[in-house]
Amino acid sequence: MNWLFIGLALAFCHLIWFGWLISQKNYNRQLLIVAIAHFPYLLANLVAPFRGFFDSEYAGYQFGLIKIPAGIWVTIITGFIVVGSFLIASKALKNQMERLWIFTFLFDLGLLITMAGPMFFGILFNPTASNIQLGEYMTISGIWVALITFFLFAGPTLYSITTSAKKIRQTI
Repeated sequence: MNWLFIGLALAFCHLIWFGWLISQKNYNRQLLIVAIAHFPYLLANLVAPFRGFFDSEYAGYQFGLIKIPAGIWVTIITGFIVVGSFLIASKALKNQMERLWIFTFLFDLGLLITMAGPMFFGILFNPTASNIQLGEYMTISGIWVALITFFLFAGPTLYSITTSAKKIRQTI
């Protein structure tokens, strides 16, 4: 089975959903950034829950510190990441985060500690070991990979954590 096509179809459906939510304009800039912070996690993990369950030849899952052998645990853990990211992004774009700030804080702290942070610092401290291949002739490597990783994962997650912490403090 070609999982790329399944991933693209799922990503397209999610992008249509989020595009519709964005067009409703029920959010402020802060909530938009919180929502956008969860898009990379959602899209990067979208196929893994299905592959973990349906693909008998799946090698397993690895992202940051999370390493899971093939099987049901891939489905459970990555499914939680996908559903959590989808829920937070959707609720942020609907401006319905009142009851989700504590969950968002803990969820994002978990993402930062287990995924974004280790990935970013691993690349930062060993920049020659990581590269992004864009076709046959273009490779991005070194500090550029660290910057891309920071701006896609670690930076937005840090913003979401600090926003969540501020909102939690305001409600206490």
